[in-house]
Amino acid sequence: MTRALVVDAHGRPPRLADAPGVASPGAARVRLRAAGVNPVDLAIGGGRFYLAVPSPPYVAGAEAVGEVVEGGDHPPGTLVWCLRATGLWAEEFDAAGATVVDLPPGTDPVTAAALGIAGLAGWMPIARARTAPGETVAVLGASGVVGQVAVQAARAAGAGRVVAVARSDAGRARARDLGADHALPAEGDLAAEIRRACPDGVDVVVDTLWGEPLAALLPALARGARIVQVGSAAAPLATLPGGPFRGGRLELLGFSVFSEPPGEVAPAYRALVAAAGRGEVRLEIADAPLAEGARAWEAVARGAGGVKHVLVAG
Repeated sequence: MTRALVVDAHGRPPRLADAPGVASPGAARVRLRAAGVNPVDLAIGGGRFYLAVPSPPYVAGAEAVGEVVEGGDHPPGTLVWCLRATGLWAEEFDAAGATVVDLPPGTDPVTAAALGIAGLAGWMPIARARTAPGETVAVLGASGVVGQVAVQAARAAGAGRVVAVARSDAGRARARDLGADHALPAEGDLAAEIRRACPDGVDVVVDTLWGEPLAALLPALARGARIVQVGSAAAPLATLPGGPFRGGRLELLGFSVFSEPPGEVAPAYRALVAAAGRGEVRLEIADAPLAEGARAWEAVARGAGGVKHVLVAG
């Protein structure tokens, strides 16, 4: 048995309970160090996830950082990041079926956990959009964790201009501090504001919002612009005119870390963690013991306000 955070019913936060240990032949057994709390955990817990997941009761947790105890492809003591839809918020867990990425000695487990699912959702779309040095990048929802990383990823990729779109004054101020050249409100005539700031238009969009904000942005896009859709914080549906896509040769690309090839996720994650280690990617992190998982869950449900919540062992 191991102590774990268990979801007993859809729509309820997890509770700390004893869960049976599962041993799969050849799989790594991992001792938890830290685990990120993500909106996807709540979506799974609410029965709203788009991939197949177990029915309650189940051990929650889509990502965790821990030390290998035995088994798998890494020596005991190796620090690894694990990605799987559920089953990782436990003092010890079996990594069977998970993406397992080894991390260099000295990596801070809390930072590594904070940069997993949410960090990659901001980091990888910049490469997915084939962002070239000098291009203009707009980030919709720049006040959230994904958006914050996207702003920093665009700057690291050599973007000529980075435009952050966020609803709150605090979110816009944080985006400027992280390297955005322009920080604009999501309300009002967004396209006109962006055209004033970027007369040549926007080449790449990282969209964490969907819905009306993306529709409002379309007139400000340059010909051949690429939109990477990574979240739907504003609305689950969007009404988009077809003309700009046809006439402007626009591309709409979807991104989910769960759908990306593991061979692409692993190097991207290591690069992101390394960038954070050099101080090139920053996040505000709130950590809490595993036993307080329900509280962290509810904080994310209320809206994390740009703070990344992480659970730690002990």
